[in-house]
Amino acid sequence: MSAISLALFGTAQAEEVNKLDTIIVTAQKREQSILEVPVAVSAVSSESLEAAGVTRLDDLSSAFPNVYMNTNNSLRTTSISIRGVASNPNNPGVDQGVGVFVDGVYQSRPTTINTNLYDLERVEVIRGPQGALYGKNTIAGAVNLISKLPGDKSGIEGAVNIGDYDALNLFGAADLVVSDTAKARISLSSQRRSGFTDNATTGTDLDDVDGTSLRFAVVLDPAENFRVIWRGDAAEDRTNMGASEVLANGVLAGSPLADANPEDRVVSNDFDPVQNRDLWGTSLEAEWTFGGGTLTSLTAFREYQWFNAADNDFTPLNQLRSGISEEQSQFSQEVRFTSEKGEHFDYIVGAYYLKEDLSAVSNAIIGPDLGVYPAETPIDIFADLTTTSYAAFGQMNFHFNEQVGITAALRASKDEKDVAHSAVGDPYGAVLADSALRKLSRKDEELTPSISLNWTPSDNTLLYASYARGYKSGGYNVFSINAGSDAEYRPEFVNNYELGAKSTLADGAIYLAAAAFFLDYTDLQVNQLVTIGGVPTFTTSNAAAAESWGVELEATWEPIDALRFTAAYGYLNGEYSDFQNATSSGEDYSGNSLPEAPEHSLSINGDYRRSMTPSIDFVLHADTSYRSKIYFSASNDSDFTQDAVTLLNSRIGIAANDDSWSLMLWGRNLSDETYAVSRSSGVIIPGQQIQSLGAPRTFGVELRARY
Repeated sequence: MSAISLALFGTAQAEEVNKLDTIIVTAQKREQSILEVPVAVSAVSSESLEAAGVTRLDDLSSAFPNVYMNTNNSLRTTSISIRGVASNPNNPGVDQGVGVFVDGVYQSRPTTINTNLYDLERVEVIRGPQGALYGKNTIAGAVNLISKLPGDKSGIEGAVNIGDYDALNLFGAADLVVSDTAKARISLSSQRRSGFTDNATTGTDLDDVDGTSLRFAVVLDPAENFRVIWRGDAAEDRTNMGASEVLANGVLAGSPLADANPEDRVVSNDFDPVQNRDLWGTSLEAEWTFGGGTLTSLTAFREYQWFNAADNDFTPLNQLRSGISEEQSQFSQEVRFTSEKGEHFDYIVGAYYLKEDLSAVSNAIIGPDLGVYPAETPIDIFADLTTTSYAAFGQMNFHFNEQVGITAALRASKDEKDVAHSAVGDPYGAVLADSALRKLSRKDEELTPSISLNWTPSDNTLLYASYARGYKSGGYNVFSINAGSDAEYRPEFVNNYELGAKSTLADGAIYLAAAAFFLDYTDLQVNQLVTIGGVPTFTTSNAAAAESWGVELEATWEPIDALRFTAAYGYLNGEYSDFQNATSSGEDYSGNSLPEAPEHSLSINGDYRRSMTPSIDFVLHADTSYRSKIYFSASNDSDFTQDAVTLLNSRIGIAANDDSWSLMLWGRNLSDETYAVSRSSGVIIPGQQIQSLGAPRTFGVELRARY
C-alpha cells in the first residue's frame, strides 16, 4: 500500500479532488492542510486502510518512503527505522528512535505498539527529527495513530474475516449519539490465526496470532467553547510467536540435530516460544477555545505486563532457554496553547511531563544438556528503571506576505533516569555470578531547535528548506550492569537538513511530494555484540558518527473517476562514517551501511471502482512493494543479509454504492515469497545462525456491513 493512499484523497472521486486543501493532518500539533506543513509527512486514511485490508503494523511496512517497520514476529521487539535510523528494542533502557503516539499520547515502550490497527481515522508518519513539538524520543521521526471519534448519528458496523491457517478476525463498532453535546463510540477486535511454523518436537503451531482489543471514546461538548474527550483502550495477547529457523547449523552440521531446511517452516525445539501481553490505557483531552486561540490539556495513564520465553539452542536438546518479564506504567501530562492562524504571525507554546516506571526480569534456565548442571538451573537479572522527563516547547510562524514565511521552533528537554540492578546467578557462577544491588542515575538536558523557510508560489504549491536538531537521551544497558561496569551510554544527536516540495496539478487530479535530506549523526546509539564477563552480550553503545542522505517521492493520480494510482519511492544512502572498535576484538565498521536501511524502496497501488448495477459496485485493489537488499547487522556480514524482496497483495469484490456493505476476496504475498525479517548468530551452538521468516501467502474472504 502506498504512502499517499491517504487522507489526501481517501475514496474520493475525481470531481472531489479539488477539496485537497480541506484534508487535515496534525503533524505540527495544529490542524492543517497537508500542503501547509513544511515537513515530510504522509498520511493514510481510514478508507485506504480498509481498501488495502490493513489490520496490523506489519501491513504498513512498505507504505512510506524510507520507512522500515519490522515486527520480527514478536510483540516486543518491534523496530521502526526512518531514514536509516532505529533503536534496539531488546534493551528496556533504550528510548525509541521513532516516537509512536496514539491520539497524542506517547507510547514509551515498543512492546505496546504492535497491536491491531483497527478503528483508526488515519495514520500519519513524519520523517526526520521532530525535536521541537514532540516527545524526547523523536530523533528519527514520529508515527501518529488517530482513532475514530463518534459520528453525528447512532449506528453500528462490523466485519468478519475468514482465511487460511484457520484465521478468524472479527470487528465491531457502535456509535451512540445521546444529544448534540454527548456522543460515544466503542469498538472491539478479535484476531485469531494458527501458526505459520510447526515445532516437530512439541507439535505446537508457532508464529500464531491470538489477540483481543477494545477501544472507546466519549465526547462531551457542554459549552460552545469547551470540549472533553475521554478515551480508553485495552488489549490481550496469548501467542507462540517468535519461531527461529536454523539458517546454518555450525558444529551440528551433518549430525542428527541439524536442521536440514532453513525455509521449510519446521523447527525442532524442546521448548515453545511464549509471548503474553496485557495492556491498557486511558486519556482525558480537554479543549478551551478563547478569542485568541485554543488551550489544550492532555492527561494520560498507561500500563502493560509482558512475558516471553524461548529456546536458545534451537534444537531438541534442553541446553538453554531465556525470557524477559516486564511491568510498566506511565503517566503523562501535556498542556499547550495554539493561537488562531494570523495574517502575519501565529504560534504554539506548551509544556510536557512524563513519568515512567519499568520493572524487568531477565530469566535464563540452564538445561542439563548443556553439561554444566545435572538439572535445570535458573539465572535471574533484576532491573527497575524510572524515567522522568520534562519539556517546554514553542513554535512560531511568521508570514512576510502571502507567499513567504518562516517557521521556527525550540524545545528544552530534561531527562532523568534511575536504575536499580541486581542478579542471582547460577550456584558456581559458571555462566553468571551473583550481583549485589546497585543504584545508578543520570540526567540529560538539551535544547533542540528547528527552522524552516517556506515559499508558496501558488495556492496549490509549497516549497521549503529546513534545519532540525534531534536528540535522544542516554541511559543504561540494564541487564549488563555489573561490579566492573555501569553499562552506560551517552545521548545521541542529529542535524537534519531538508529541501521539500508539495503540489497538486491538473486541477487537483495529481498530487506530488518530494523531499531531499541529509542527516549527520553523532554518538549514534547502536546495538553491539561485546564480551562482558566472558559472555558474548548484545549491548547498546555509542558509535562515533553516521550519515544518511536520500530522496523521497510520492504521487497520486486519478486519470478517471473510477481509477486511482498511488506510488511512493525512497532512495537512502546511510552509513557509519566513523565506527571504530565496534566489537570486543576491535573491528572497524566505518563505511558500513546502516542496518535495516534498504537503499531503494518502492510501492505502487491501484484502486478501481465501477458501478455494476444502480446499487452495487465492482471493487478492485492491488498493491506491490519492492525493497532492495537489507543488512540486519552493523557488520554487513553477508550471512546476516536479506536480498531484494517484492511482495504483491490484492482484494477484489463487490460493495454497495453507499458503502453499507461489502464482500471481498483478499490475498497477501500472492507470489508466496520466502524472505527473512531477521538473521543473527545463535547463542549456544558455535557457528549457528538463525533467521525469522516473513508471512507466507495467505488468502481469505471478508464481509463488512454498516447500519
